[in-house]
Amino acid sequence: GFTDFYGDPIMISLLNRNGGYSGHFCGTMNSLANNVGSYFPHNRKNISRNIGALRVKYNNKINGREHSHIFDEQEYLIKSSNAESGSSIMEDIIRSLNIKFEESETVIEQEPVMEDDFVSEIQAPEMSDMEKDITIGLLCEQLEQYKDYADKLLGLLEERKALDQSRIAELEAENAGYKRALVDIRNHTAENLCEEKKGENETAAGHALLGQRGKILVLGECSLDEKTLNGIAKTYGFERKDFVYETSYEKIKEFAGRISYGSRYSAIILGACPHKVNQLGDYSSLIDKCKNDDTLPDAYDARTLAGELKVTKESYRRVLEAIIRDLKAKQTA
Repeated sequence: GFTDFYGDPIMISLLNRNGGYSGHFCGTMNSLANNVGSYFPHNRKNISRNIGALRVKYNNKINGREHSHIFDEQEYLIKSSNAESGSSIMEDIIRSLNIKFEESETVIEQEPVMEDDFVSEIQAPEMSDMEKDITIGLLCEQLEQYKDYADKLLGLLEERKALDQSRIAELEAENAGYKRALVDIRNHTAENLCEEKKGENETAAGHALLGQRGKILVLGECSLDEKTLNGIAKTYGFERKDFVYETSYEKIKEFAGRISYGSRYSAIILGACPHKVNQLGDYSSLIDKCKNDDTLPDAYDARTLAGELKVTKESYRRVLEAIIRDLKAKQTA
């Protein structure tokens, strides 16, 4: 029967624990609904409808009460203790003051119609004069707070405006510096591009250096496929027909005899080769034969930065650059 400061009834939500009920939540219907809604935000619409239905049922239930709500505890206790006498101490005091109250017409509220347990519109109960005064006072205080807040915001906007003008000037100066730097960068980039193109033209003539019959033999296992190898070689001016690939581990074992006729090659790129190879003659390994047989062209190890004999993207590029340098040196000589 108790209410809060605004006259809203205070409810107690009970939990059934071990066969007995215990208080779980104490507050108004709205605070109960907001609390539930914070845990189930997707159900806020249904919660609002249910709380409306609960409010109507509650109002219907308290219709028959002599005291619908307990606005004043002491007055309620006095009236309860003097119920048999038909009057209370407070009532006697009021009567002795000879205060006349205007009789108000009794308004019979119609029970709202509910469809499917949902309430479309719920009318709030009529407030007393005291409740209206309290509400108006609270609203006035709230308006004063809003006015102070608005004045504070206007002051901040004025300060920000002055600050923005100063900041805009700083940004314009910085922007002018950035523009000058951008022009310098573009000029520098253009110069570097010219140098890079000049260098590319010098290193992108791989095919022309090989001559009409010269080819490059890639011998040994590779971690790259032929398509990738050809793509890298193309950046150095080579063509697909400039390369012969012998990368099968089993076929390399029988390749020592065929490599003896090496005049068709301009260079040999060595990857990982098997130790046991047929027809090596006096040579200890295929790599030893490639490097020391006078009938064969120059052989280049494709080694990683760690020193491992392995054809990778980086080791392949380094070998191609070395081949181009040596072929150019031979042409100049």
